[in-house]
Amino acid sequence: MPLSVTFQESKFRERAQFATTARLLSCLVTESLVHAFYQPIDVPIAKGFAIILLGDVAPDVGLVAADILAVVPLHHAPIFKPDDTSFIGREIGLLDPLDMVPLIFESGNEQDPLDGIATEQSSLMTAALEAVKDEKLLDFGKHTLYKSTDALSIWNKFAKSFKLDGQVLADIAQELQSAVKWQAYSYEHPPMAPSFHDPSIVWEQSIVEGHPTHPMHKTRRFLPPLPDYAPGLYDLSHPRLRFISIPRTCVKLTYDYETLIDPLLAETSLRCGREFVIEDDRVVIPVHELQLVHVQDKFPEVFTYPEEFNLPLLAQQSLRSVIFPLANTFRGLHLKLAIGVKLTSAVRTISPESAYLGPRFSAQVVPALVMDRKLVTVARELASVVHSHKDGEIAKHCAAIVRECHESTSEDRNERLIVCTSLVEKGHAGTDGNVYSIVRVFDLDTQEKRLIWLEKFVSIFLRAFLPPMLHNGVAFECHPQNCVARFDLDTKELKGFIVRDFGGLKIHLPTLKETTGVDMDFIEGHSIISRTLDDVYTRMYHTIIHNHFQQLIRVLDLHYNGLGWDVVRRQLHQNIPKGHPLNNAWLSADRTSLPGKCFMRMRMSSMYRFHLHGPFPNLIHYTGCEQDLEREE
Repeated sequence: MPLSVTFQESKFRERAQFATTARLLSCLVTESLVHAFYQPIDVPIAKGFAIILLGDVAPDVGLVAADILAVVPLHHAPIFKPDDTSFIGREIGLLDPLDMVPLIFESGNEQDPLDGIATEQSSLMTAALEAVKDEKLLDFGKHTLYKSTDALSIWNKFAKSFKLDGQVLADIAQELQSAVKWQAYSYEHPPMAPSFHDPSIVWEQSIVEGHPTHPMHKTRRFLPPLPDYAPGLYDLSHPRLRFISIPRTCVKLTYDYETLIDPLLAETSLRCGREFVIEDDRVVIPVHELQLVHVQDKFPEVFTYPEEFNLPLLAQQSLRSVIFPLANTFRGLHLKLAIGVKLTSAVRTISPESAYLGPRFSAQVVPALVMDRKLVTVARELASVVHSHKDGEIAKHCAAIVRECHESTSEDRNERLIVCTSLVEKGHAGTDGNVYSIVRVFDLDTQEKRLIWLEKFVSIFLRAFLPPMLHNGVAFECHPQNCVARFDLDTKELKGFIVRDFGGLKIHLPTLKETTGVDMDFIEGHSIISRTLDDVYTRMYHTIIHNHFQQLIRVLDLHYNGLGWDVVRRQLHQNIPKGHPLNNAWLSADRTSLPGKCFMRMRMSSMYRFHLHGPFPNLIHYTGCEQDLEREE
């Protein structure tokens, strides 16, 4: 292999290590699993750095270098804790990966401190080292700083200091390794930069990095009996649909499932030149081709149709939601399929609870909700099938949902549909691939243009998604992957949104019943049911403010100057009625922190359906990093 290729591959992996490590450190700090402090410095490429301590270290007199987990240069001052106390600097309350200069240091006494460090990085390391060696901060002794090149080094140090169970430590380490491996492949084989006129599926498949803060942002763990596919050995974006049949007594059907999938069976028969043989006492189920081994392993009663009975598919971001590239096949509909692959924190199967709820929520609740249907469309789940195995953890491997697909008919309405998370991606192949898609496609090359665009986006977004929560106690999980923006095909003007997927709903049943008269039909114990309205508000804060708006504002370069958050505050005041409890929950000056979703605490507790929350700084009150602004003046 030529030396130049080897060098390029190492660079892709180095970038991937940083992408994953930055997200890991972001979660550890923001979830208060570790203490982190900010120290300003005066060098060209950074305004300061974060000193991040190990998990069992409390800030106190007598800290030594061995107490340091990492030292990270920062572009600007981060967001501090509301009850900020200074010890070795101001305590950091929220650390985002986009705050970080792409360079992480660890402390030790064995490594060559200049190994693998460029001249510019060396000056940054020297400045950081001089600052932390100050006797007022900590005793550095014979230790030095060296460039961190492995996410697992950071993870293992933290986990051991936290005294984490060995098996959990090892499992998370494997998932972090997977994230690095798949991220490196994505950097080396980036998708083409999407254009406004590309179809929706091109935008779905244009993701380079994925979730902005989750450490397992690119993890793909193929659960046994699936083989562990290396990147490039299986095209997850272009799978094939296969078919099985199961005795009718072994499945639970919701609504008109069999009628809805009949066109798929007819199309498949036409393509392969053979009719499906379907016995009256059996039900045909479409299956992702990767899932066949799980189905055959777990359900001995399954009959698998020959391989010639298949259809080509295009996978959306979740990989399990698939559309059909063939003209007019399943037009206006698509499938959500079970697939035994772990992405981020969850195996992408379909639980019996979700298969039961989705079509019922769509039919019973969605029509009764208060919402402006010109601004927001709910992609309804029309029917489902799931195995009746008494163990839901097994049953979830054999399931499918038929869902509305507005993307396939959008051009009939002169609209371009773009999944929101793809707008905040960059690093694509092609012209201007290193410019964020939102800036490139909508020509947002000045601050004035970006502010106008953001104001309209936030206004329409809040008018679309706040009313069901304000009036009915229903919060949609409208994070960027679940939200599809609708743009006019001619003018590029934002017209509204489509929201999909009901797994992250949060519903306060008494409020829903009081305002709509609907008694929602669901399986007892479902994670979407909320005990209080505050729980509903918590879910919406995370999905809208912490996740969706924060990344958008940062990408538009409207975070550190506070201008993006001015827009959010103004629009919240306009869209939350005076006297409504949400005013106090989000906008009160006393609400300096709000419950945030803790990805790492959840993963360390092996949780994914039910959320763990911790106090995060309330971003709604953020006005910019005043210290940096004063220094620049």
